[in-house]
Amino acid sequence: MSTVRKPITPGPLRKREKVLVILQEQCKECGLCIEFCPKNVLCLTDIYNRKGYHPVTACDIDACVNCGFCERICPDMAIFLINREEAKKAYKEGALQKGTVIPEFEEEKEAAK
Repeated sequence: MSTVRKPITPGPLRKREKVLVILQEQCKECGLCIEFCPKNVLCLTDIYNRKGYHPVTACDIDACVNCGFCERICPDMAIFLINREEAKKAYKEGALQKGTVIPEFEEEKEAAK
């Protein structure tokens, strides 16, 4: 029996299959999604929605692991995960309602500028 261990090599990076969608006009600033996010992805914005609340946004979308806790805990169904391809298609077509944010695509848009 050998006492030599094989080196640990990291596997290829996994791409998240789903993207986070935030309906900022539905958010009531309860903070549950922020509190229950295990990776501290979410935070409140400085802007107000039409209800007078500070909606949630993604501060560190790269840390998101698609666990779905935010989706399950949101009492207003203002945050959810959706298939990447479906979201990309809707985003490109401009088929999103006002106040809908897909942080991952917004980040790509900012990087392209």
